[in-house]
Amino acid sequence: KISTAMRLPALRMQNMLEIARKEDQKAISEKRDISPVPYVAAAAAAAPIVTGFPAQVLAVTPPLFYFYLQTSGIATCSKIKEAGTTGDFSPAQFVSLYTNGTVWVIYGALAQDMTVLIPNATAVGFGLYYTSVFAKYHPESMMKWYAGSAAIIAGSAAAATLPNGLDIVGWTGCAMAVILLSSPLAVVGKVMKDKSTAALPFGPSLAGFLNASTWAAYGSLVAMDPYIYAPNGLGMAACAIQLSLFGIYGFPPSASAEAAKPVEEAAEPEKPEEKPKA
Repeated sequence: KISTAMRLPALRMQNMLEIARKEDQKAISEKRDISPVPYVAAAAAAAPIVTGFPAQVLAVTPPLFYFYLQTSGIATCSKIKEAGTTGDFSPAQFVSLYTNGTVWVIYGALAQDMTVLIPNATAVGFGLYYTSVFAKYHPESMMKWYAGSAAIIAGSAAAATLPNGLDIVGWTGCAMAVILLSSPLAVVGKVMKDKSTAALPFGPSLAGFLNASTWAAYGSLVAMDPYIYAPNGLGMAACAIQLSLFGIYGFPPSASAEAAKPVEEAAEPEKPEEKPKA
């Protein structure tokens, strides 16, 4: 029985062997020698760089950090609820969370990879909840965000029925993963203008970096899947930029720190007006 981590390499090897057989038939018809190169390439495609216990660790770690990324939006939603408005926060990170999750659920189902499918199923739930909270306190219409998300999801579902559906959904997932991990950069202009990271959530930035780095390791060393390691490599770079802004501008003062600041001395109360003596 093929393990979850080996399914994608096995599928890739199967496709490459099919191509090699067609090349053999063509070579025979043209009376040429059969080349062993395609078969060597197929074997290499199915050979993970890391196996055994390290491979199991790399298969478990990414979903854990992805779950951390999913829950990091709770703090942002709490701030929005307390303020009664979305302020400078962007809906990009929340809408992209459930859109990205849905696309990768489709990909995981096609590839029969539970390491990809299960954590993305929870991402859909978290993303929908965060988006509903954001929409409740957002002063503008969210219709364009909903329409864009629906178009991407519907397109991925339709593509899944095609012969090359795995590749199409994979490329779509690559784009969505980069958008998700770089979504906090939507406010980078404001951060640099104000020289303050108040509008940049630290939790999602840190969670995104840890999530992207572990998925990149899993995709490149275990699954051997460019659709996993390529976008997460780019996402890791985007998250590193976000974290560097905290190093440049520091952390914004917390609400408790603001409350602890000494208040200005209250003005002396007005003395009661003295009545004229009789």
